[in-house]
Formats: sequence, C-alpha cells, structure tokens
Amino acid sequence: RDQPRSRGLGDVYKRQVTHHTNNSVNVLNLVEGEEVVVESPTNAFKPFVVHYAETFIVPASVGEYTITPCGKSVGKECGTIKAYVRF
Repeated sequence: RDQPRSRGLGDVYKRQVTHHTNNSVNVLNLVEGEEVVVESPTNAFKPFVVHYAETFIVPASVGEYTITPCGKSVGKECGTIKAYVRF
C-alpha cells in the first residue's frame, strides 16, 4: 500500500489507501483521477465507485475504510480532499 502524500489540502496516491473516521463523519471529494472504489474492510457498507468531482460521505460509525484507484485510474495518481470535525 502506498502512503498518501499531501498536497496541501488533500492526499494523492496510486494504490489502496486506508482512512479512519476517528469518530467523526468524513466528507470527501475526488479532485484528481477518474474513479476510485471506496470499501469497508469490515463490510460496514457495500463498496461504491466515485468519479472525478463527486463528493461522498462516510459515517463516523464506519471507522476504517479504504480508497483504491479503479477502472481508468488504475496505476495513476488519484487525489481526495477530506473534511471532518475535530473533537
């Protein structure tokens, strides 16, 4: 797995990256790359595909989830911006 690298406001990666909600709702937007798949290692939700410029929400209760480039984005850089509430 690649470690995401930051470009100021977001993360950029070419392979699967693990995210954590840290008990806060996560709101993300795909800002680079054509499409990614969002999955829960614990099957907290069904995997879903997100396309460029789409926004998606991951509930706080999910905990750990992954984002992986898919389709035309496999092997290419993808980037997300994440917003969440700090406690």
